[in-house]
Amino acid sequence: MPKEFRVGIVGAASSYSLHYPEALNKLPGVKAVGMAHLDRDPRYIRDSLNLWWLAKYPKTVEGMADRWGLKVYEQAEEMYDDANLDAVCICTEDYLHLYHAKLAMERGLHVFVPKPFAKSVEEATELFGMAKEKGVVAVGSLPHRHRANSVLASQLIDEGAIGRPISGHFTIDHHITLGGWKSDPSMASGPEYEIGFYVFDQMRMMMKSDVATVTALAANLDHRGIPFIDNAKCLVQCENGALASIDLLLGMHQHFPGGRTLYVVGDEGALAVEPVEGGKEVVAIYTPDGSKRVDVPSWNPFERELGAWMEICRGDGNAAAWQEEDLKTLELISAFKQAHQCGGTVTLRCVQMVEG
Repeated sequence: MPKEFRVGIVGAASSYSLHYPEALNKLPGVKAVGMAHLDRDPRYIRDSLNLWWLAKYPKTVEGMADRWGLKVYEQAEEMYDDANLDAVCICTEDYLHLYHAKLAMERGLHVFVPKPFAKSVEEATELFGMAKEKGVVAVGSLPHRHRANSVLASQLIDEGAIGRPISGHFTIDHHITLGGWKSDPSMASGPEYEIGFYVFDQMRMMMKSDVATVTALAANLDHRGIPFIDNAKCLVQCENGALASIDLLLGMHQHFPGGRTLYVVGDEGALAVEPVEGGKEVVAIYTPDGSKRVDVPSWNPFERELGAWMEICRGDGNAAAWQEEDLKTLELISAFKQAHQCGGTVTLRCVQMVEG
């Protein structure tokens, strides 16, 4: 049997500080063994994690250590000296992602960074370039590439269920008054990256063509005390001529079924992710011959994505392909920001990892 793959968690004030050790410990041959909380105050950690969807998780470092069998360290360097790690997950505030990723790679450790893994293409290129130089695997999270509803919808499109995608619509809802560091522009990358990342990458995943141009409108309509946008409309034209629209609805104060929408229209049909009874979902396919519904399977997306990273770390997979998708989604978000700030249409350049 291969030796146990030992992973450390850097940072205790992110939802990923909770999701990742739980997921890692369910992967065969993998163990989350340590957490460096970076000397954060207990109240700061609690306030950062005080979100209703995290209700089942502990909100203290001691509770996390007890739940997942972690040894607690004040600083990342202490963990690196003591824990005999193979890899780390960087679960810090956004502005520290690159710093701590580079610190880990200097120690020869593989690195996984949750979204938003970088705030620019240039920052991500620096991250991936250093990984190549050090001979380690570093990737940024692409959440929908491992979520069951998106995976199924993408597979059905690949199989020709709706023909060639020609139009798509992608929506995400949230409320950006989260408290903690995510409302602080000196620490957080902003809602385009924190929340919008999901649907910008999902659009790229579904439309099956690279982005050519981006037009956008955005405003702060509900959060006057927070210097971020909270509503946005984005129109994308793909290189093959297909069109897609993206809505960011970040001022939601209540449940709204239409707030999480995915549909793609092809030249031979259309599909949509639709809710059904019991909190489950189906991918509904509509063609001239009728309609059918395909049940969305159930799995843990964190386990799937971290497991895919583990496979590459162990020599089975392609880090460069993953990194290229990271870069292209970052470029799209950067173009969106430029478009809504300048009031024009932005043409994307081609982003490609350097072979070698």
